This record gives sequence, structure tokens and C-alpha cells, in this order.
Amino acid sequence: MKGAVLTVLFLLLQLATVAHAFDQCPRAGHDSEWSARCFEGEGKDRRIKPEYLDRVTWNRHGMATILVETPRELLAVNRQGQVVVPNIRHSGDFDFPNGNNDRGRFEIDDGTGAMKCGYFVAERFDVIARPEYDHCQGYRNDEALACKGCIRYCTDQDCHDSMLIGGQGIVLGLAGNIKRRFDLPTLDQACAMGKASLYSLGSITVLQCTPAADSPFKF
Repeated sequence: MKGAVLTVLFLLLQLATVAHAFDQCPRAGHDSEWSARCFEGEGKDRRIKPEYLDRVTWNRHGMATILVETPRELLAVNRQGQVVVPNIRHSGDFDFPNGNNDRGRFEIDDGTGAMKCGYFVAERFDVIARPEYDHCQGYRNDEALACKGCIRYCTDQDCHDSMLIGGQGIVLGLAGNIKRRFDLPTLDQACAMGKASLYSLGSITVLQCTPAADSPFKF
């Protein structure tokens, strides 16, 4: 009798463990959030654990997006469960799923702790520009501006607008092709009729242009 009770308790514990796992990896829906424990592997080998593949809703191209709770990340996977586009930007006005011409941005750690960004096409989640840029702006008018060796500064307290300083600017076409390269302004060149100054505001750095002493726009 005691052995039977222990067996029942063991089975109940196993069922509770499975139920908890499925709570962490719910059937994908608009508001579903998954635990990082639903995945295995790292980098290019990162994928959904096989037992959770049937809980994913695929689009017409056999792809799906999943929102990971902690650390928070939106990513795209194929039918094999492989993560094909990690860390998708999705909070800006020009980001997925509302990007210009269905183009989106994503980021990866380059292995040194530095984040590099690239671009992809939504729905199919084809990468059109490898993540090799220091900063990437969203597509506008069929072009996107990225840069290397640059620093991005906000130009207002809410960071609605920003400026890329230093390094090389690269203009990309819709296919991720490089259309032109140019030198970005230095900090001394950032303000056409004044002087650039920087100040910290929480986690962001804001670039402010102060009119020169002899500027007609100084009040």
C-alpha cells in the first residue's frame, strides 16, 4: 500500500513538472511569453527544445516569432526550431512589424560584449545585412543608415531623434546592398552654428547644440 502511494505521488510530481514546463512554453499566441528554458544551445545552434515545437504557430513561410520573457527578447524561428533572427528590434515606429517595406533590425553580441546590428525581411526572416554595424537606423524612403566606428547620441530627452557621430556612415538599399559610404561628422562638427555639449540623462547621453557667442540665433 505504501509503495502504491509513493508511486502515485511520484507520478503526480512528474505531471506537475511537465505542466509547469508547458506554462513556461505556452502555445504561441499574440501575448504569449516563453521562458529561456524552452530553448537549448547557443548562438547559431540555439533552438527550441524538440518537445515544445508543436506549441508554435507558423506563418505561411514556415516561420514564427516568439517573445522570451527573461532576458526579454523577440526572436524568429524556422520549422526546425532553429533561431534564425535573434533580438529583433520591435519598440520603435520604424521597427518590426511596422518597418518600411517590411524591413527590420536585429542585434547580436559579437563575442566581446559589444552589440552589432543588421537587417532582415519580415515574414520570411531572411537576413539581408549581416550584423556587423555599430548602429542601425530603421528604413525610411527605401534606404537605411548604419555606421561603423560611430557613437549614437540622442538629441532630445525622450530620444525620439538621434545623431551618429564619428566613424563611417553606410547607406543600405532594400536588398541590404551598400549604396554609398561617407564620413560621419565628428563631435566638433555636429552643430553647424554652435558648440556641441553632452549630458547624461539616466541611461542615455544627450547631445545638445549651444549657439556660438556671436551667433544671430543666440538669445
